[in-house]
Amino acid sequence: MTALASTYDRIFSTGWDHGIDAGIGVQANPGDITVVDDPVVGGRKALRVHMFQSEDFSRIANGVPRAELIFPKAVSFSQGPDYLIRWSTLIPVGFTFDAKQAVIITQVHQGEWTGGPTIALSLQGKQYAISERGGVNTATVSAGKWLCCADVDKDKWVNWSLRYVADDSGYHASTQLWKDGHLVFASQGVPNAYIGVQDAYLKMGLYKSGWKSSVSDVSEITLFYGPVSVSKK
Repeated sequence: MTALASTYDRIFSTGWDHGIDAGIGVQANPGDITVVDDPVVGGRKALRVHMFQSEDFSRIANGVPRAELIFPKAVSFSQGPDYLIRWSTLIPVGFTFDAKQAVIITQVHQGEWTGGPTIALSLQGKQYAISERGGVNTATVSAGKWLCCADVDKDKWVNWSLRYVADDSGYHASTQLWKDGHLVFASQGVPNAYIGVQDAYLKMGLYKSGWKSSVSDVSEITLFYGPVSVSKK
């Protein structure tokens, strides 16, 4: 992965050492997203994202339970270029997995369009899931995969890398996801962008759309994020 990353030009990075960068947007209730000392690696900072089911989310975006960061337009994704997104997540020791419904933990959002995320990494039960949408029919997932096993990742940093070449026709499209340096998902020739979208953007944090309306195993959720970088070639 280090060798692959060296072939890209970095366009954005943050290690949270000076808090949340001024150019990053926040969609969260006050206090739900904070920069704290890394719970595992001494001398480093991390992003702590936490929310309660009982919170009032009515003033946050469309009122759906969320605590997310929107990364700046400088790292928006147009169709054609080859992007490499690198980040890390940590599931804390006391984390309770929700078998009833998913929580999205990282996504590429389709600009101003409405609908499901173009790319989404989620947790449901003790598994991760990766999904992508694009092309004419974005109501359904065009490609995806369950990834085992989130429960063994408690209290340790998991390093993710997403290589993303967007194409709404699918002809040049490519999506690859690595977990701790191992390729865990790849799709080729499948539409992975909404029609005409040239300004998809990166979001990180918690998005749990059915939390208020459907049965859930949890009443609160916490996740940590490490350094983030986006590169392009």
